[in-house]
Amino acid sequence: MTRLLSTLLIALALGGCHMSDSGPAQDNPYDEPENTLSDEQTRAQVVDPAVAVVRAVKLDDVTGGFSFGSCNDQGEPPFQGRVEVAFKLPADPGAVYAQIRDALVAQGWASGAPAGQVVHGDSLHRDGVTAAVGPRVADPGYGALQIYGECRNMGDHGSDGPVDITPELR
Repeated sequence: MTRLLSTLLIALALGGCHMSDSGPAQDNPYDEPENTLSDEQTRAQVVDPAVAVVRAVKLDDVTGGFSFGSCNDQGEPPFQGRVEVAFKLPADPGAVYAQIRDALVAQGWASGAPAGQVVHGDSLHRDGVTAAVGPRVADPGYGALQIYGECRNMGDHGSDGPVDITPELR
């Protein structure tokens, strides 16, 4: 009986292991996108909606930054555009968050994460781009609108730092 149980446990443990010469079981769709974006397109994909929201909703003490973020753990292409807009929270932050969500919906954004993605917090999406709004964890008393673009830029941005976009937001 013990021998049968041991054999079953070994079979179960090894059951998920499969070796094949046909390559990896599943390719990462972000490794080599079919339709790449230029640096300008990548930037516009996230900066333009951020500017439109700030123009639609009165936010106090607005600052913002744009950066290229790698879509893998190696810091290599593909990259996505990323924007964070920070703003001072009023006494009732829920009302401001709702105004930002409403401004995004008016631009054609839908509630929730894109199909197949898990996003933590209150999120919206449009054409593969994700936006999240909520408190700014690193800065109590401030809120944040974060927008993440598609992983379609194949440029070399591994050493690029963030770019201040505050003048565009004011």
